[in-house]
Amino acid sequence: MEYSEKQRQIMDVALALFADHGYHKTSIRDIARAAEVNVAMVSYYFGSKDKLLEAIFIHRFSTMREILRDIIYEKTHSPIEKVEKFIDIFIDMLVQHQLFHRLMMRESSVIKEGPLFDMIYELKTTNRRLVEKAVKNGQRLGVFRKDVDVFFMSSVLIGSVNQNLANHRYEMEHTQWTAEEKEIAKKNRINALRKHLKRMFIAYLTIDEGQ
Repeated sequence: MEYSEKQRQIMDVALALFADHGYHKTSIRDIARAAEVNVAMVSYYFGSKDKLLEAIFIHRFSTMREILRDIIYEKTHSPIEKVEKFIDIFIDMLVQHQLFHRLMMRESSVIKEGPLFDMIYELKTTNRRLVEKAVKNGQRLGVFRKDVDVFFMSSVLIGSVNQNLANHRYEMEHTQWTAEEKEIAKKNRINALRKHLKRMFIAYLTIDEGQ
């Protein structure tokens, strides 16, 4: 689904408010005020707060899905190179869209049923299946071992990135570094994390436990 610039602006503002204050504690009026639009415009574009939240999830997940599909169907890279690209994409998405992932974790732990639950489940499942397809391609070529758990890989990847980001924020709060020094430290941390996760996952995918 394509969104206009004004719709994306409202979605970005709503995302920040939902992530900071919680979905149920944020009203349409709060969103309109922060986005500097009237309540009627928010309602016109999205219909309700529920539909606005759904639009945020659809937009973010759809972007991820298209990127994963492009990697999977690309013909020039090896299975290992594609896994490395997957890791880079997941890290970039988690780093660049921390508010969305904070919101997703919060809402996923609260919502147990209903349209939004079904949508989150479906979108997560679709993205996982795309990763599974890439792994199966590697297995078919004899590059990856047969007993690979994609759910485990996804959980470890997302958990590792989130924990490292949280630890880095905590460490930076206790330094007297400038904003530029903190940004350099963050980039170095992320680059080190990329190398570590790529080594770990390639080893998991390719090393036979019997060896």
